[in-house]
Amino acid sequence: MVLSIIIPIYNAEDTLRRCLDSVLSQGVDNCETVLVDDGSTDCSGEIAEEYSRKYENIVVLRKLNSGQSAARNYGLDKAKGDYVTFIDSDDELAPGTLRPLLNILHAHPEYDILEYSFCEHMGYYDERYVDIGNHIYHNTIDWLAASGYQHCWMWNKLFRRELFDSLRFPQHLHRFEDLWMMGELLKRNPVIATTSHGKYLYHWNNGGLMAGTWQYADLINVQADVIRKLGIDTRQRQWHKLYMDMYNIQLYAYIQTGNIIISPQKVAPHAYNGIQGLVKSLALDILGLKQSCRLFKFFIKQIKNNR
Repeated sequence: MVLSIIIPIYNAEDTLRRCLDSVLSQGVDNCETVLVDDGSTDCSGEIAEEYSRKYENIVVLRKLNSGQSAARNYGLDKAKGDYVTFIDSDDELAPGTLRPLLNILHAHPEYDILEYSFCEHMGYYDERYVDIGNHIYHNTIDWLAASGYQHCWMWNKLFRRELFDSLRFPQHLHRFEDLWMMGELLKRNPVIATTSHGKYLYHWNNGGLMAGTWQYADLINVQADVIRKLGIDTRQRQWHKLYMDMYNIQLYAYIQTGNIIISPQKVAPHAYNGIQGLVKSLALDILGLKQSCRLFKFFIKQIKNNR
């Protein structure tokens, strides 16, 4: 078995058929699709069983509800492929995605992670296609420095299954477990290749995990923990853009909690991204971290009051 496609399912009856049809349309052999029904209360389980009866390469696992991490772990425990990939049940693969990816892995067995391009926020005003290009990284830091930190997700990647030996998703985290897991995988210094071939179609769930500002503090805490584990010093010039991304999250986290999570520092001009980035970085440099957070909170409050 070359590839195991692990799809956690929880109350996904409206999107599951679209997801599974996109996988089946790939037309690749020697692959299995592992559906993990995490205690759905709708018709998701029945839909999964229906597809399993029709297609012998679809396996259905059922368990009591305990979250996405536990569902993925169960899928990993049962996966038989040399490589594994994860697809969310409300997302899909563009036609012709898997075959070129598997061809690349066959030609380059030294690759531990193969990352491919994606389209995010499908169906929304800010839908965008991200072509990550064709590159090879023999060092984790090089991949991160090339903006890999902006897409530390488990989807849009194929992983050598051995990377997960003695490693499983954290069940104590109920959000941002992808970021945590990527941090753990990167500590193993895998060879990472990226390709323009293929496309993962990420559908924005307006009522889902990433909706609302109440999660920003959780995100930055996990992100800061990963950075510490990897020994990244954001004071170094190559990481200033990463720090500015964290600063943006910190601004919203401050609105939520009133807490400062990251450490204050100066950033070089190359870290600015557009006019908004310039204004934020100037506020950071002139006012300092805490005062700029206070100013941003006041500014957002005024905008809401004037609506």
